[in-house]
Parts: sequence; C-alpha cells; structure tokens
Amino acid sequence: MSQYWFKPKRYGYGFYPIRWQGWIATFGLLMLVLVSGSINNLFIEPGPDKSQTLRFILDIIVLSTLATLLFEKKMQEPLKWRWGKRK
Repeated sequence: MSQYWFKPKRYGYGFYPIRWQGWIATFGLLMLVLVSGSINNLFIEPGPDKSQTLRFILDIIVLSTLATLLFEKKMQEPLKWRWGKRK
C-alpha cells in the first residue's frame, strides 16, 4: 500500500500536505520559486525589467504545472473541483 503525501481540499480545487514527504515537496517548490525570483532580480532595489518579469511568470507557470502533475500522483483521490460533501 502506498502512503499518500497530499489530501484534496474539501472545497474548491487543490490539495494540501498531510505527511512529512508532502511538506518537504511543498518546501522544495517554495525554494524553487524563491530561486527563480532571485535569478530574475525580483529582490533587488531597482526591480526587474519587463523581460525578467515575464520570465518569472513563465517560471511560476511551469513550476506549478510540473508540481501539480507530480504531486497528484501522491494524492488520496484524483484532483477535481469539490463542493464540501462528506462521504
């Protein structure tokens, strides 16, 4: 039996970590977002130019898509919209 790292949210679309592996994966994703922001000069005083901002947005889209696809494999139930009904 496989241990699940994430549990789907009761309302809406999404999931959250329930095991330490899920928390580490979420923390790793956060670190990748911060590294992308640092590379694209988000944290320096003059700020990023338009091309760096666009690149950062593209990085976030790619990272979140890949994370969702990878994290979904470690979920209890498939990812879908939920209205809060209990089983």
